[in-house]
Amino acid sequence: MAWEIDARTKFIALVGDPIEHSLTPRIQNAALKHMGVNVRNIAFRVPKGLLREVIKGFKAAGVLGMMVTIPHKEDAFKLSDERDKFAELMGSANLLVFKDGKVIAYSTDGYAASRSLKEVGIDVKGKRIAIVGTGGAGRALAFQFVLDGATRLLLFNRTIERAEKLNAELKRKLGFNAVQVFTHDPDLLRKELRNCDLLVNATSVGMHPNEAEIPVPADALHRNLVVFDIVYNPVQTRLLKEAKRKGCKTIDGVPMLVYTNEKALELCLGVMVTNELVSLMLRTCYSALKHPH
Repeated sequence: MAWEIDARTKFIALVGDPIEHSLTPRIQNAALKHMGVNVRNIAFRVPKGLLREVIKGFKAAGVLGMMVTIPHKEDAFKLSDERDKFAELMGSANLLVFKDGKVIAYSTDGYAASRSLKEVGIDVKGKRIAIVGTGGAGRALAFQFVLDGATRLLLFNRTIERAEKLNAELKRKLGFNAVQVFTHDPDLLRKELRNCDLLVNATSVGMHPNEAEIPVPADALHRNLVVFDIVYNPVQTRLLKEAKRKGCKTIDGVPMLVYTNEKALELCLGVMVTNELVSLMLRTCYSALKHPH
């Protein structure tokens, strides 16, 4: 029987602006089809300022939940009735679940990044970690790494005020004082990365179509450094290619994307996602990036 939409089909929405290039519907629908459930993921372009109306409409229509991306993460948090611990810490959410008439907010980026590292045997406990970019993703990773036991964070950002703000939040909310902040400067990166265990690129530098760009000078990398790039298109960014040449262990951004989808399925459907399904979503994502259409 064909995998058709009928009058009983339920939906998980994805909202953002822009949204057209998101791989989430492709990844999630592959998993939903494999699960044999009458649920689909559909993407909606929702301009900033319209989220309140969209939430109201989706709730009334019986949509199960809504994955949220740029520019709506802060508004999603504000418009929720209940929040999980990590969303509360972040003051933003990337997932809303509609349950018993309530809107419940979750922030799963930290979990997804942490799991991406753990799956390849990287434990951040006791590590010195450099994060380049302190926007939404960089903030989530900073909070998660502190919760996971990192001993020191080095935050690099083009505007140092944003990094300072994150530093103040980490002190206030988690009592974590071992943070240094820097402007995103090549010479500072060369100097400070010498004593780091893990480097994370939490910027969009190197993302398609700007594949020639690199957020960190190649000569700042050293073989004792683990390099994690949250960019997933292309899978092998210039940063990861240069890191491999230096003998670094590398992690691309695909697993982080997949683990946010895994959490969305678990929380929207109330099921445990098997390792088999996670593997299917990973394969689907890598294949989609190799063959865009």
